[in-house]
Amino acid sequence: MSVLTGRVPRAFLLPAVLGLGALSLASASADPARTQQQAEQAPSVAQAGLKFGFYVGDEQQPTTSHVAKLDSDITFPQGRFDGMILGFSGKVPITGKLAIPPTSSYFVSFRFMPATGDVELIPDGDATGTVHVKTGNTGDCKAVGTRICADSDVTNKVFIKLSNVKVDGKVLDVGPNCRTAQSATVNIKALMPLEFPAPSVKVTSTFATPAFTGCGVREDLSPLLTGLVSGPGNTLVTNLKLRCVGSGGPPNGCGA
Repeated sequence: MSVLTGRVPRAFLLPAVLGLGALSLASASADPARTQQQAEQAPSVAQAGLKFGFYVGDEQQPTTSHVAKLDSDITFPQGRFDGMILGFSGKVPITGKLAIPPTSSYFVSFRFMPATGDVELIPDGDATGTVHVKTGNTGDCKAVGTRICADSDVTNKVFIKLSNVKVDGKVLDVGPNCRTAQSATVNIKALMPLEFPAPSVKVTSTFATPAFTGCGVREDLSPLLTGLVSGPGNTLVTNLKLRCVGSGGPPNGCGA
């Protein structure tokens, strides 16, 4: 049974899709009315796409961001990425939603002063990108040990929000709206497995942290935090673990 269709063997999914497409075109050529009907239905079929979901971070490699200016790491709890592949032939669009829980972090500022704070990644819209679905366990998919995989290039945009900041044990009142003025752009390129059993895939991305704004209640602390944290050369490392594929029910389907 296929996790994608429930009927067609995984290795023959794309050939079957292409074959059915060719058969439909051949039949429609003799029936102009049917051709028009299929043209009207095509967008809805393409829009339906293929659902998939990944856990972001696992025990072997939790989601970890290295802050270049502070030379410190921030480790996040396990999150999720739920997406949709909008097509099967060639390079096609992909969309998704990234959700990573907030975390508490510890770092040393000015190389001697301990500081703590809560860090939250707030999505700036949906993740977008492209993906190329591939089949066959002797080609590219061999690298991830599955017969169906996707060569993906996805961009996530997130605002970085700070709260509950303490420096040397004393509260630094940054207020409720302390975050980056613009979203940080995190690009993820990975060969993703799309069938079970699937191994975790390690990904690494380098990004710049924008300047902060809205920080401080009694005084403007945005320049201070910008000087401490903002800048290029930060990294994000995590493992992606396949959670579900297709619209079937659990345990391996993503649901309707």
